[in-house]
Amino acid sequence: MFKSSLKRIILFITAVSLLWSCGSIMKQVGNLAGSLLTGTTKDLNEAAISVYFMRNVYPRATGDVATEYFENTWRDGANMVYVNLLSRDGVGMLKVDGQVMIDGEVVPHLKNGFYGKWLDPDDVSPKKVVIRTSTGQEASFTVTPPPPIKIKKVNGTAENPVIDISKPLRLELEADQAGRQTEFSVALLSDVMGIRTFLEYGTFKYKNKMTIPAAMWYNAITPYAPVSGQNWLRVERFDVMPTNVKGVGATQIIGQALDCIPVNVQGAVEETWVGTMDKQGIQVSEKLESNDGWMEVTFNKPNAYYGRPMSSGKKFAMVSFSVRATRLRQQRSSTSTNTSYGPGYKITTTTTTTTTRTFPTLPDAYWENLVNRLYADFEKILMDNYQIELIPVERVKQAPSYQALHPIEDKVSVVEVEKSYKGTKNLIPTTLSEIVKDASSTFAYDRKDSRLIRELGVDGLIAVTIDLEMPWESFSLTPRMSIRISGPPNGYKAGPTIYLQGLVNGSGLPLDEAKMNADYVMDVLPNVIREKELMRALAKGINIIKKEEASRAYDALWALK
Repeated sequence: MFKSSLKRIILFITAVSLLWSCGSIMKQVGNLAGSLLTGTTKDLNEAAISVYFMRNVYPRATGDVATEYFENTWRDGANMVYVNLLSRDGVGMLKVDGQVMIDGEVVPHLKNGFYGKWLDPDDVSPKKVVIRTSTGQEASFTVTPPPPIKIKKVNGTAENPVIDISKPLRLELEADQAGRQTEFSVALLSDVMGIRTFLEYGTFKYKNKMTIPAAMWYNAITPYAPVSGQNWLRVERFDVMPTNVKGVGATQIIGQALDCIPVNVQGAVEETWVGTMDKQGIQVSEKLESNDGWMEVTFNKPNAYYGRPMSSGKKFAMVSFSVRATRLRQQRSSTSTNTSYGPGYKITTTTTTTTTRTFPTLPDAYWENLVNRLYADFEKILMDNYQIELIPVERVKQAPSYQALHPIEDKVSVVEVEKSYKGTKNLIPTTLSEIVKDASSTFAYDRKDSRLIRELGVDGLIAVTIDLEMPWESFSLTPRMSIRISGPPNGYKAGPTIYLQGLVNGSGLPLDEAKMNADYVMDVLPNVIREKELMRALAKGINIIKKEEASRAYDALWALK
């Protein structure tokens, strides 16, 4: 029995090992998954459509997985116009029940919602893309590529340069008509579970000459190290234009100009047992203890591709600030059994005792005061630690995309309380139905954070939820503050980005003690949740994050963006 079970385990491990090590199998799995996730639509309102014009396509010799999709039709150095459709109201890709035409030619669906057409290298004229469904719905787009970009030198060398990923990368580039807002990305080939593909390691504002910190190599869009030895360096200049097209769920038009050269990669990064890079992002965990209780800060921040330092933002919007008190009335039951015996009989008595504990019911004004005080304190902590501006909440609530957010019910009852600051809504879904409704494969610029940021003209959005719960042991309220500060996409692929996210939680103060410590009646609730200690812990966590951002080169990398 033991030998049989052991044999099955060994066979399973062997199969998994083969799956992970064999790129061809992983590609088949990817193709199968892509097919299963690709649906058909005749309603373009369901689609998030990206239209691209790529000039100077990289060589087939790179071995990038995209070259295998086209097999022998791949054209080194040519141009391509292509369209990709994602599901906006769910998860997956879409193909059109109808036709996709590029420059007047009907193009077939290749796979995974992708349609494309090759162009000659010197054909950079604007191209018209028309999508027509079987129901007669039609949408058209015009796309042009940006001017070319060229890699002149890498680390001071023009031919067969060496890139040491333990050292900064020095680039010398050339780009026609490049302005202050011109962006480009840096990519190397990586091996992701057996699939050879270009991974972006950074997106930056263009300069002819620039030095990028070595920390870039630890902060890829997907946390895999570049392939050592022979590799290819790719730079991509891009223009992104989110547009509103009648009858289409969402649209973005992207122009791309590439340059790609062979390089030799040296050096190594620390990796996990599954091959991903180790030490990704920033993790903060700090506990503060005092005579009357404790507070704990747990913050986490993605790597510097997705994680922004707060120093990179100046103007923010508080889009969600709410307080929820739950379990204000609780019941517990206990059962005891007693058995007695007599001549020829047995009597069993079962007694059930139910104990009910209810937090004192307080007027609405107490809870309103608590919300307002918490907001004011939170705002002060931000202002004391960062040089930022918060736009008025009234302006936030007028944004078109804000109307689609989930409302927060304003209620005060014996069982629970829910209040929001000035009627703000939930940016982050909190129920299963809201999460399901929010599920979408749409592109980064169409996500609700990105839309709100553009509409409000800010650098980021702040969402705070403070949950309070009565423990069984005492008439107090334990606070749990959830925070997320999100930013616009990094490039056009990664978003929303994150400035800060995490929790501050701790113990509350018994109601009797809170009353004794209150200077006046409205201080009672803030004292119960130990408001001052909560905010002190928040400030502590922010200070740690700031130091980590500086030491891990977040500030240095984002200063180049």
